[in-house]
Amino acid sequence: GVTALIWSRFTYQVTAREIRIKSGLLNRNNRSIPFDRIQDVSLEQKLLSRLLGLATVALETGSGGGEDGQLDALARTDAERLRDTIRDYKAGLQEDPALVDAERTIEGSPPLFAMDNRRIFIAGLFNFSFVLLAVLGALAQNFDFLLPDGFFDPRTWIDALPEQETIDTFGSGIRFLGALAAILSLITVGFVSGIVRTFVREYNFRLDQVDTGQPGFRRRRGLFTLTDMVMPIHRVQAAILQTGPVRERFGWYHLKFTSLAGDASGETDHSAAPCARLSEIDPILDECTIDQTSPDLAFQSVDPAFWWRGAILIWLLLTAVAVGNGLFVHIGLYAIILLAIPVSWIQFLNWRHHQYALTDSQLYVRSGWWRRKLTILPLPKVQTVDISQTPFDHPLDLATVTIGIAGGSSMTPLTIAAIPFHNALNLRNALFAQQNQT
Repeated sequence: GVTALIWSRFTYQVTAREIRIKSGLLNRNNRSIPFDRIQDVSLEQKLLSRLLGLATVALETGSGGGEDGQLDALARTDAERLRDTIRDYKAGLQEDPALVDAERTIEGSPPLFAMDNRRIFIAGLFNFSFVLLAVLGALAQNFDFLLPDGFFDPRTWIDALPEQETIDTFGSGIRFLGALAAILSLITVGFVSGIVRTFVREYNFRLDQVDTGQPGFRRRRGLFTLTDMVMPIHRVQAAILQTGPVRERFGWYHLKFTSLAGDASGETDHSAAPCARLSEIDPILDECTIDQTSPDLAFQSVDPAFWWRGAILIWLLLTAVAVGNGLFVHIGLYAIILLAIPVSWIQFLNWRHHQYALTDSQLYVRSGWWRRKLTILPLPKVQTVDISQTPFDHPLDLATVTIGIAGGSSMTPLTIAAIPFHNALNLRNALFAQQNQT
């Protein structure tokens, strides 16, 4: 009943220049959102809304992040008309039936990029995930009263296994096969989880080029929740190409855009082509005037201290963990120290793949070995360049360069680590000098 009263007191009005929203049951709120202030409009349809032909319109003005206005349970046609009205107004266009017809032709025209079920399945194979195990673990924690005492204590299992007479009767071959079956089961769960997550998120993925109003990309995807958003090209700040050693071997890449635009989930790194060939990515980048790497582009490596300082820290940490567990839990846990070998090797490979290159118009930064990432940043989009030194950097005269991008993540900013301090100064000067020329 309260929900019905709130609904009855919620109204909106679309004028020639703004949207007016009136809401509130006891405390009335009248909000006016001028079209000039609206930065992005995104549409979302959850499963029930899709069945009812409804959609949610989220408006973002950039005043503080997130949504600044939301219209829920609009008819899908009304939601699309509102989005197109705002986009056309910001492009300086008047309402014209020809624009509506042009928008409808997108449905029948070839997409800029799309994924069928086979392509989504391939993408899922590369999105290995243990999210299903995490869900089962969370359920086990919440219903631990149904589990035996000490179920989550490793010492319980270590003490119990030698006492299992049935297991002791098995030969070494049977035990090995049992351990192998357990490992294969975990791997299978990881692949299945990745495929399911990818299908739920990327089902019916389609990227279209929008020429009416503000030029941009229109992306639609989702199995249960359908999202329909437009990324204006002028709000694209950088391009990100993600891949991995196996994925790159087969020629698959994931293209993302760092954008000022935000969707209903608040994501700023938007997927433009989750599983694509380089030949399919090139036309998308061309629309944003972003160039891929050329064969003759020379990348510069960072200092080897990037890996050996981390390797030393890993060895010290795992040594302490191994000694502590070996003394107080079980002598076999001294073997934890062996984990430092593969971890140090991965750290070395990460150093080999951490490189950067600067051209007259763009900055290229590579990072990661297993999760390989190439960030392509047009120089006019550079906001800030910070040079920092930790106490471990001073003795080696090294520094870390952090490059600020509008709309970029504050948790994982674009960084170039472990480069000589004078190189960091030269890079900062070159970035701003070439940005001014651009």
